[in-house]
Amino acid sequence: MIKRRRIGKAKSAQYAREAVAPHTSRRIYLRIAPADIAFFKFILESYDNLAYLSVVDKHTAVLQLVHTSGTEREIREFLETMRNEISFTEIALPPRTTGDA
Repeated sequence: MIKRRRIGKAKSAQYAREAVAPHTSRRIYLRIAPADIAFFKFILESYDNLAYLSVVDKHTAVLQLVHTSGTEREIREFLETMRNEISFTEIALPPRTTGDA
């Protein structure tokens, strides 16, 4: 009979304690051509859990990338790679819109 090794709650709890949980998230804002938003999102999603994308303003095509502080190097490498494919600029935090317009 083959004895199976079981990973119980004690092992998973130990793993959870040792895992590094992100304490903060960071945001990068990009201005991109509206026609390139879908392509950019498609490529970003192919990099599992690198960052998530929100469209801040679809008319001016301002995107918000949210990532953990531990993936700063990887997200910068991704952006440099994407610069070869499409044109975009990194911008400061966009002003809030009130929705009155």
